[in-house]
Parts: sequence; structure tokens; C-alpha cells
Amino acid sequence: MEKNLPPRIIFFIESNGLYPRHIQPKEIKTTSESNIIDKSLNELELPDAIAPLNPLKEKMCIIQKLSHKVSGGGDHGKGYGGLGCFHWRKDVAGQTIDHALAESVKSIIPVLGLAIPPQSSAIFVQSVSAIGYKKPLSMICQPNVAFQTLFGSVAEGDAGKIYNARNKLLDYIKTDINRVRNSLPSMDKIKLDNYLQSFDEILYRQNETIKIQDKIRRNQPITDKFHSELNIDRFESQCDILVSALISGLTNIVTLDAAGGIQQYHTWKSLGIDIDGHAIGHMNGPDNLSVPIRKYHAERVLDIANRLDSIKEGDGTMLDNSLIVWMSDSGEGHHGFCAEWPIVLIGNLGGRLKTDGRFLQYPAYGSTGNRTIRNLYLSLLHAVGDNREKFGELDLEMAAAEQSGPLTEIL
Repeated sequence: MEKNLPPRIIFFIESNGLYPRHIQPKEIKTTSESNIIDKSLNELELPDAIAPLNPLKEKMCIIQKLSHKVSGGGDHGKGYGGLGCFHWRKDVAGQTIDHALAESVKSIIPVLGLAIPPQSSAIFVQSVSAIGYKKPLSMICQPNVAFQTLFGSVAEGDAGKIYNARNKLLDYIKTDINRVRNSLPSMDKIKLDNYLQSFDEILYRQNETIKIQDKIRRNQPITDKFHSELNIDRFESQCDILVSALISGLTNIVTLDAAGGIQQYHTWKSLGIDIDGHAIGHMNGPDNLSVPIRKYHAERVLDIANRLDSIKEGDGTMLDNSLIVWMSDSGEGHHGFCAEWPIVLIGNLGGRLKTDGRFLQYPAYGSTGNRTIRNLYLSLLHAVGDNREKFGELDLEMAAAEQSGPLTEIL
């Protein structure tokens, strides 16, 4: 893989827990094995819940029994604690991994945040992604708003008009702020300067967008589902926008929140399920209800991967230089206690990771050799050139040595 090609990373966050049994190959028994298990996926059969991913087995890595107790336990979700390494009840206690990676993987939009909450009326949510301490990322919920924001500069009709009107408004606001700034006391000037910095960042991104307008125009998403209120239509539209934003070069890192925050649960009537996710979770996710939902999410992951694989880049495709991280916002269950946090990886970041066709199961929590989500995140950071040895907080019930450094098995 050519070294000058940027890595792309997608965090696909599913709510309600990602049950270990749903990603466990059929030949592997769920035990408290004290040794690491490392097997080729070619020798194993994927469970029904993720069977749609069979075409990607050679590009896929399933990782079991990484712990993440530092994020909290027993709750309906871990909020920012999932992508961060801190207790979710501390709210936005620090930077999440997507933004940490964005510091090394530069792009016009450092991290694109998209969400699919149950309520079709929601425009933005702040749920799983944080730029830094007390700085949550606003995730765009409505596909039509995401389209206007990302592709309005080349769009025709109402989307283009809205984009141009917003630009004029930003210019006016910035001019007005500068006009009154000198008459304010020093503390108010500091607050105003923070606002000005935000406006400058927006204007910078828009100016950079103009430079790649032709590429954006060629790759803008085309669909008639952007205004649909059906959750499957909104889900698929957000995935369309995700892929188009990556292909267009607007961003290299996307975080997709498939629920829109803690205690947000879909009712997947379009999949023939009339019970909401909260009730399904409290029933421990019976497979007749949870497997169709998991398969639907797996199909979305497959579609994203296939579309990236269809774009030629260097000596291969965009998928060759990408990584999809499929995980939950709540560890191993609806009320996850996070002794394990199942992970599915697709792609190897242009050979930076050894994740092709592997099943890895680490020793169980409390056993020597257990590793954590923190170690996984350090692996991703090292893969993009950030060789830090610490990220977030430590699990005080574990030896610090077992939480330091990357996972050598995949780096």
C-alpha cells in the first residue's frame, strides 16, 4: 500500500450491547480460557447473527474478552466512556479515540459524527464522541441536514440555497462580532474569541471544501430517502453520506452512532419486530428478536465495506487502506458490566494492522494476560504514527502493565 494514502477509520457504534454469542464462531466454545486463542477465520464458521459478513472473512478480525470496566458497569450505555477510557458518569471527562486519531489523520473535517436516533425529528445529539474535556461532538441526525452541510456547496435546488444562505450568515456574524469586540471587558473578549475561533474553523473548512468541489460533485450521495422518517431509510441514508464523505475527501474518520445516546432504542418494525430495543435488552436479547437486528447492522457494515472496496486507490482500493470498528456502546450486554467488550474489525489500514482473517480471544477478566479496550485504542494510535503509551484512565482493579501499550498480536 502506498504510504502517502491516508488511513480511513469508521467507528460503527451499536446500542444495547454486542452479545459475545453473536460474533463467536460456531467452533469456539465460550469458556474462561486462561490462554489466548488465535485462529484463522477460514477454519471457522461465523454465527448466524453476523453471517452477512462471510464475504469479508479474509479482511476481518473478531476480538473477544477485551475488558473495559473503566467505562462503568450495569447501565444502559456508556456514553462517551465507550470511545473514551473513563467512567461514563463523569460525562465528557476527556477526548475519545476518534478525535485522538484525527490529530494524526488530518482532513478537512477531523471527525464526522452521524447518528440515527429513534426520533426522526432530532437534528443533533451529543452522545458518544468528544473533541476533548467538556467538548462533546454534535452528531448530525437528519440525513438531509448532513447532506446540506457536507455537499451543499455543489448541490442544486434547496440544499444549495441553504448552504449559501448559511455562509452569508456566518460572514455577517463574524463581522458583527469583530465590530463590538473592542468595547467589551477582557473576560468577555476571551469568550468572544472562542466563538470567533469556531467561526474561523467553519470558514476554513468551507474554503478547503471549495478546493475539492469537483471531487465532491462526482461523489455526492444520490438517494430519494433523505427525508424519510423510517428508521431503516435514515440508517441507510446516513451510511450513504458516510461513504460519500470518505470518498470525496471531506473526512478520514467517521463515527456513526446507531442509536443516538444512552436509553435511546429503536423499534425495528420494518424488520418485522414490534418490541423496542429496551424491552429486548431486558429479556437478554432472545435470538428471534435480536438476530434480525444484528443481521441488519451486519448488512450495513458489509455495504460500507463493499462500496469502499469498489473505489480504486493506489495499487488497491479504499477498503485496503481503511478500518471499520464495529462495537457497542455498552460492552457485552444491555446492562453491560464490561468484563468483556466484543469487537469486530474489518480492514487493516494498509497493512498497518494484522487483522486479516483472524479470531482472537484473550484471557478472561481477572486472569493474567487479560487486555483492555485501552490497549486496542493504543494499537490504532500506533498504527497511524502516534506512539503514545497512555490513553484515558486505568482500571484500578487490574495491573497497570496489562493496560499499557498496544496489542502486539494485531500491530
